[in-house]
Amino acid sequence: MAQLRIQTEKRSLTADAGEGARLLDVLRQNGVSVAAPCGGLGQCGKCRVRVNGRETLACQYTVTGDAEVEVRELSGGSILTLEAEGTEAGAGTALGAALDLGTTTLALALYDLDSGALIGTRAAWNRQAAYGADVITRAQYCMEHEDGVRTLQKTVLDQTDTLLRELGAGLDRLSALFVAGNTVMQHLFAGLDPSPIAVAPFAPRTLFDEDLPGTTRYAPCVAGYVGGDVTAGLLASGLLERAGRFLYLDVGTNGEMALGGRDGFLCCAVASGPAFEGAGIACGMTGTPGAVSRVRYDGGALRYEVIGGGEAKGLCGSGLIDLAAVLCREGVITASGLLLPPEEAPARWAPYLREDEDGNGVFFLTPAVYLTARDVRQLQLAKAAVAAGIRVLLKKSGTDVNEIEGVCLAGGFGSFLDPESAAAIGMLPAELKDKTRALGNAALKGAGQALLHAEDRARLREIQKACQYVELSGDRDFNDEYPEQMSFYEEDDEWNCDFL
Repeated sequence: MAQLRIQTEKRSLTADAGEGARLLDVLRQNGVSVAAPCGGLGQCGKCRVRVNGRETLACQYTVTGDAEVEVRELSGGSILTLEAEGTEAGAGTALGAALDLGTTTLALALYDLDSGALIGTRAAWNRQAAYGADVITRAQYCMEHEDGVRTLQKTVLDQTDTLLRELGAGLDRLSALFVAGNTVMQHLFAGLDPSPIAVAPFAPRTLFDEDLPGTTRYAPCVAGYVGGDVTAGLLASGLLERAGRFLYLDVGTNGEMALGGRDGFLCCAVASGPAFEGAGIACGMTGTPGAVSRVRYDGGALRYEVIGGGEAKGLCGSGLIDLAAVLCREGVITASGLLLPPEEAPARWAPYLREDEDGNGVFFLTPAVYLTARDVRQLQLAKAAVAAGIRVLLKKSGTDVNEIEGVCLAGGFGSFLDPESAAAIGMLPAELKDKTRALGNAALKGAGQALLHAEDRARLREIQKACQYVELSGDRDFNDEYPEQMSFYEEDDEWNCDFL
């Protein structure tokens, strides 16, 4: 038996491991949150650690004896919650919690059930990230491992309990818990196998339209890929009471959207992939300290903002889109998605560029943070999926884009997304960029409403019934629209670069 001394940025621990064990599995078993977007297949390069001073991938390292392991653990950063009132939980207080169960993050709010007061909030990066960046890789983990469901359920239950204990509670003290997440995540929290959602006909074991045994309640889902986070978010948005037509967007590893209002909603989901969360991008990272979250060019200087200040370490989703928008406007990225090498790009951008082995450009925002041709391709695929989904909803509902009265951007990514940049790369219709508003953590807010009020739980059921789902897999309109939306911009677009 080998002994591993594990050092993260905030803590130290010792773990026993059998010789021949994979280091990533050891870290998982000991609750160390190392990113592994590809599920540990050795493809993404994000689970980098140092073993005895040498850099390696945790998923590729086999334990051979005692070792010193240095890990950059997922922690900190910008995770949206709610604004707490600062009420203290007394010994006899009836406690309830609302949980926004995201693929990438968890956000929790603790309530006094008697008064309805918000006691406090906590958030963290989802430790299930060690098993894959998206719901498909996690469902695959369940298919490939006999104890996969139980492992992922225990991971999230333990983490939820940890967040509660930071607030002076714990799962054992709760009288009620209300969970809102995508359909796969809700299955995993409930200990249900999500594997059927990952393969055609994508049929979940439940849509949570009936309460499961116990004190935990779940937001009802619309389909396998439009989950309780959407119905809870729609509840918080109040759109079911609004006349006219609105677009609701919750974009992350899974792009969920709804178009409608008080007459009902047309919903769909697109596989936008993990690029918006920083996975699959050479210098991509989540919205943690060191991530570039904003990029601007004023015609004379390239400027960027770093979460937490200090040195830039990578690009989060909003920074990636901003940088791509600048390079599209400046002709460094062509409409077809080619990142130009220095000799073909506008002269003022040549100092930022190098040529890769395939003759494409590599753009260096800083010496340590760069954008590759493959990164541009990953962003192109992700933004095209979102844009095509929007176009399909418009077509199937018979709605002209100019009839949309407003766009609601939900979730953390939506809150930091610049609509101007999203429109510049063709992700959001240009007609809508001035009609957007960020809802913040709408799923958590809606879950809190449902936790506290029976009428809101009933309203969630109404929202579920008011949603008509469009399955885009094999849909002719989507298959036609998707390649059309691959272009970043029209060749004859005239860019105004003075947009600081």
